[in-house]
Amino acid sequence: MIAVSDKARPGRPARVDSAGVATPERLLDAAVAACVERGFEGVTMSDIARRAGVSTAAIYNHYPGRAQLLVAAGQRALGRITTPEHGEANPGAIVGAFLSPAFADTRRLLVELHLAGLRHPDVARRLAEWHHEQARVWLRVAAGPHPEAVVKTFFALLMGLCQIDSLVGVPAPDGAVTEAAVAAANHLFDREVQP
Repeated sequence: MIAVSDKARPGRPARVDSAGVATPERLLDAAVAACVERGFEGVTMSDIARRAGVSTAAIYNHYPGRAQLLVAAGQRALGRITTPEHGEANPGAIVGAFLSPAFADTRRLLVELHLAGLRHPDVARRLAEWHHEQARVWLRVAAGPHPEAVVKTFFALLMGLCQIDSLVGVPAPDGAVTEAAVAAANHLFDREVQP
């Protein structure tokens, strides 16, 4: 995972805004908003800085570049729903959280990042490292003769669900879509199901 520095320079307190939000968090939030609005190719560091209320130069105290910042924003958002706090990871719960309306901007960010990975080797490398790290977590709960295939299919399901908001030509109740996706995710990890 890309390290996100939330430490201020020695001798200085962490900078926070009037709501008490530290600069690194504001940068991640601003990066998501800018990427959703402008797409990966259209995002500039100055736009992110303006949204976060900092100078463009200040971003570089926390992130070496745009790719690192945007990937870190995706990692933070997914980490909030995919890191099991107690016990095993729950694929159905992850899918349910992934499809929540509050996660819509993150779904769009993830689409942008994966498309950018096709054109930008640095983004592709960072995504591959992230996928590899997360695969190790999920391999602990996958079963069957090819658990790596289960994990890769689960990741593909999540990536496909990033496009759910653009499938307006296929009407279906949101709750029913979530129910079907949760069932599919749970089925993938069902240790009783033979491939």
